[in-house]
Amino acid sequence: MRRGDKRVLSVSVALAVAAVAAVAFSLLVLDHRPRPSAADSSSSLLVVTWGPSLCAVEPSNSGCRSGHVTQLGQTFVLHGLWPQPSTEQYCEVPKNVSDRKRAPVPLPDDLQARLHTMLSDAPLMTTHEWYAHGTCAGVTPPEYFSLATDLAGEVFRVLNPVFAASSGDQLSARAVRQRFDTEFGGGAGTRVALSCKKARGADVAYEVKLSLPAVTDLRDGAGALPLGKAILRGPTIGAGCPQARVP
Repeated sequence: MRRGDKRVLSVSVALAVAAVAAVAFSLLVLDHRPRPSAADSSSSLLVVTWGPSLCAVEPSNSGCRSGHVTQLGQTFVLHGLWPQPSTEQYCEVPKNVSDRKRAPVPLPDDLQARLHTMLSDAPLMTTHEWYAHGTCAGVTPPEYFSLATDLAGEVFRVLNPVFAASSGDQLSARAVRQRFDTEFGGGAGTRVALSCKKARGADVAYEVKLSLPAVTDLRDGAGALPLGKAILRGPTIGAGCPQARVP
């Protein structure tokens, strides 16, 4: 082998060794950095989706394809209870694993039955929401979903009539916020945001997000802190999209 060829080969080997070292560093260090713990959560978001909007925006959603969301009628469905900040996800569990390959979340039968009436697809959603968000909440799976369903039930009571009455018309974030001020007192509305998405080129009122304390601070004895108390203890948030049509 000529000297020039040997020099090229030597450089190529050195580059290959450097590339392998970089990959090894990524796998051993970057992908195994400490994950956040529940103690890092300073607040939470309770997120609910208007059922007709879900199926208008995402007709391929499993709960829409099965007809379950349509059967529930003009009501919100629970999306999730998310520890904040948004980096609080997948605590002490791998992220890049299909939800269908994860172990089922152990829940009492009565809680599973309630989740079936409040989620678009209970088996799929409970698995995803627990591993993505519940693992950072600092409570057990039954506590996590009990808190979420108790609080969401109160939100449904407040908001279902507002969205149902606005079906086919525009609804503003201001009106949604005023409804919470009326129900729970001044300042409650500043913890509520309206989210919108596109459906057939038009903005639709899609979700409502409520800013609440950390999940561990939502407990009140054997149940959830009443929504009226919880919402006034959460940090204020922006109003979200100004207004959109309600399907």
